Amino acid sequence: MGKSAESIATLDDIDDLARLAIEAGETTWRAETFYPACRGDSRERAFVVRTNNEIVAYCVMALEVDECSLYSIAVKPSHRRRGLAQSLFSTGALWARETGKMRCLLEVRVSNTGAIRLYEKLGFIRDGIRKNYYPTQTSEREDALLMSLDLENQ
Repeated sequence: MGKSAESIATLDDIDDLARLAIEAGETTWRAETFYPACRGDSRERAFVVRTNNEIVAYCVMALEVDECSLYSIAVKPSHRRRGLAQSLFSTGALWARETGKMRCLLEVRVSNTGAIRLYEKLGFIRDGIRKNYYPTQTSEREDALLMSLDLENQ
């Protein structure tokens, strides 16, 4: 597999992140979506795993007023089930805790059962549903599952 290392993405990584998002099945994240997390902003970061200089996983998180948000997490299909998503989230959660954030929030498509299983494995709990939140390929919209995690014991 090669040697893997975690780091923080920079503007030079935007196109690679966008390619990985598409490969991982993310339908809404494009190169410009990653810009705030890659520009060196202290409030939003993209944590990445590189193997042989290739980004194989990412986790985008942001610091909000009194909590943090997990915006997106993705792993290259050939690198899944190796603990990369969990490791990146742990890195992001530590960053959030070090800045005083004690809670992490996210929303996920109700149909994304793989992601929901991952989030529950990480300790997130289901808080509710946001109706018709996500656009779809049709004129219909999809509900979002709202989840949260207490970071104090992470």
